[in-house]
Amino acid sequence: MKNLLKVALGAAMLLSISAHAHYELISSTPGEGTLLTASPSQIKLTFSGEVRLISVELLSDSGDTQALDFTMSRTAQAVKEIPVADDLSAGTYTVEWRAMSSDSHRISGAFSFEVK
Repeated sequence: MKNLLKVALGAAMLLSISAHAHYELISSTPGEGTLLTASPSQIKLTFSGEVRLISVELLSDSGDTQALDFTMSRTAQAVKEIPVADDLSAGTYTVEWRAMSSDSHRISGAFSFEVK
């Protein structure tokens, strides 16, 4: 009986830990390190769970901010598509994003791609 109780307690702890796992970016389009032959029309972010996207910035290799048609998410979503407002010239670009997961933890990250 004690062993059964230990197993049940262990399982409950594992479920509790996995329920509080933080979400993360699992893919993006363009992807990290992608070489594009044309300017992307949008940036697509896919997360491991539903998040509220707080900010997204697109920076050129000179540090200039490029225009995106982005507004902060009012509802949580696992996939967010952000239109790129203008055609990007040749160069390397970095996407910096910040989001809040359903458990109120802030997550952030960045990735780069190149336009030829």
